[in-house]
Amino acid sequence: MQIPYSKILNFFGMSNQKPSDTKRPDGFDPQTLGPKEKYIEWDSVVKAEIKEMNKRFSRTVIIIAVVIALLLVVMQEFGLIFVVASLIFFLISLNRLPEHTVHVEVSSHGIKYGDSMYYWYELKQFFFKKVAEAEILIVDTYTYLPGRLFFSFILEDRTKIKEALDKHINFLSIEPLSFLDKFFENVKSKFNI
Repeated sequence: MQIPYSKILNFFGMSNQKPSDTKRPDGFDPQTLGPKEKYIEWDSVVKAEIKEMNKRFSRTVIIIAVVIALLLVVMQEFGLIFVVASLIFFLISLNRLPEHTVHVEVSSHGIKYGDSMYYWYELKQFFFKKVAEAEILIVDTYTYLPGRLFFSFILEDRTKIKEALDKHINFLSIEPLSFLDKFFENVKSKFNI
């Protein structure tokens, strides 16, 4: 029995499909788009969310971290200690960021997120995902950076947002997962964090 290449590529989160031709043509001028028609707008809450760990788990992690840190000091791996300490500092800093809002506007030209404008030819597809008792809107872009745009919204606006975006880009009912996403979810399901 032969396994089709598409199933193997799908397992690794890759695709053998050619990218769509809806990307920006060279020499694109936003002035040629015509009058802008606003579909919907809202304020998106921006905050890095870090879940609190239970006390037993955090105590175990701290003990393991101290033992590993002592081993690294004995092995004189100060560069690695610096990288781990920087990562911990970054995570603590993210947790202490104040909550703020960014204005989002969906129009006939594209999606405006704060001061950034993403035109429809730059956007590929969208879907909704439930994260920590809240639903968020995720829009994929053709560029590697940012790659994905994340928007929080009021649950009552879900159908209006879906209708507005569905006019220009494809809606996916489930999130497309890469090989690393599938692997991460599989490992995460084994632990009760």
